[in-house]
Amino acid sequence: MQRRNTAVFIDPDITIIDKLITEEWLCQITDDALNCLGVTGNKSIEIAITDDQKMTDLNLRHLGIDSTTDVLSFSNTHSPNKKNVASEEEQGVLTAVFIGEVVISSEQAERQADEKGISFMQEIAFLLAHGILHLLGWDHETEDERIEMENLHRKTLCAMLGESSSQIDVNYLA
Repeated sequence: MQRRNTAVFIDPDITIIDKLITEEWLCQITDDALNCLGVTGNKSIEIAITDDQKMTDLNLRHLGIDSTTDVLSFSNTHSPNKKNVASEEEQGVLTAVFIGEVVISSEQAERQADEKGISFMQEIAFLLAHGILHLLGWDHETEDERIEMENLHRKTLCAMLGESSSQIDVNYLA
């Protein structure tokens, strides 16, 4: 199976990134997540791992919140390729389509992993899955949406991490 064109940026100033969290690993679990969710192979995302300061700047600029957060998703719903995808797929030609970007604060992920009693890698996968679900249009504003998104999140984590995902509590109300 051909690998998606997933772009990964890990801020070089970050010192707490686990040596196991590599570009290759992030691309692999992203592929696993998107395949699990039925996203065709021509669709890809960008992933950025950054620090609390840059995350606070993004959160303030885009949401008006002057504090860090764990994950932000920026959907590319106005992709210039989007309107051509249906006709190209019908013709058997798959043009790469950029879905959007998931940005994760490594410092917030480390704090949350400690609080949850899971590994840093598991928390990065948890946040990446959460961000991907938002890119695909899922939300957790109502109870029904929350329950559906939590169930999809569990399924996605299982595809990404296998059995070790059972150690991760997916509960957005916690």
